[in-house]
Amino acid sequence: MSRYLTSSDHCEIVRLISAPRLGTYVALVKSQSDEDAVELHQAIMNLGIAIMAVTSLIEVALRNSVCQKITEALNVDTWLRHPPEFFKWSSLEIAAIKKATDQAKRAEYSKLSNVDKIALDDLAFPNGLPPTIKHRKLAQHRQSKIVVHDDQIIAQLTMHFWKRLFSEQYEKTLWKRCLKNVFPNKLISRQAISAKLEVIYGTRNRLAHHEPVYGLRLTETLEAINFFLMNIGSRRPSRETAFAKLIQPQYDILLGQVAVFQHTFERLCR
Repeated sequence: MSRYLTSSDHCEIVRLISAPRLGTYVALVKSQSDEDAVELHQAIMNLGIAIMAVTSLIEVALRNSVCQKITEALNVDTWLRHPPEFFKWSSLEIAAIKKATDQAKRAEYSKLSNVDKIALDDLAFPNGLPPTIKHRKLAQHRQSKIVVHDDQIIAQLTMHFWKRLFSEQYEKTLWKRCLKNVFPNKLISRQAISAKLEVIYGTRNRLAHHEPVYGLRLTETLEAINFFLMNIGSRRPSRETAFAKLIQPQYDILLGQVAVFQHTFERLCR
């Protein structure tokens, strides 16, 4: 940590991070000191921020490419909530779409003025507003009457939804019909893509819960990131695609943070 921090600062920082959380890092550093543990913690946190920036771009690009290919293949814009008869969502995806729809409605509701919110009462309560209704129930009834478009719902769907579309369950209906075109390299299998997505998904979950990513997990994450960088929208592994060029600045920052972390880890833990 900085030489400008006082001993009181050190104590407060340990309290803010929490002793149990910092204990993970104390066990890693050879000095077993709180100061070195905090420095390692910060290096890993900065690394995590860089990973999240890159994987967020992967998620957005994958999501939009998937939507485009499904729309083209099914020849209908309403495939998310009203798919054609020959295509069925599993119960997991039905639940995810419903949850995302509710979230999209809440997001729209939060943008309304108080006057516009009250205006929804005529739709939500055609027989009149119940005098004793709780605020939460009032908001829920109002939100149920808001109309949202599929693109608003798509924006609320999580990485779990998009990775699920590359599972074996959708091999015949989505992979063979259209999703293989997101990765036009014929040497790449659905199974390989699914495995790489699981790595990205697992890492993002750890980072969302402020857990460290290092060692084998970091190696696998970097391999998965490089896989998507090289293969989304390309017939052969390439850094010259539009997506590769889009992600390159964030990828360079990530590699810089990897180098900083590795230097810190070598200095403090070996």
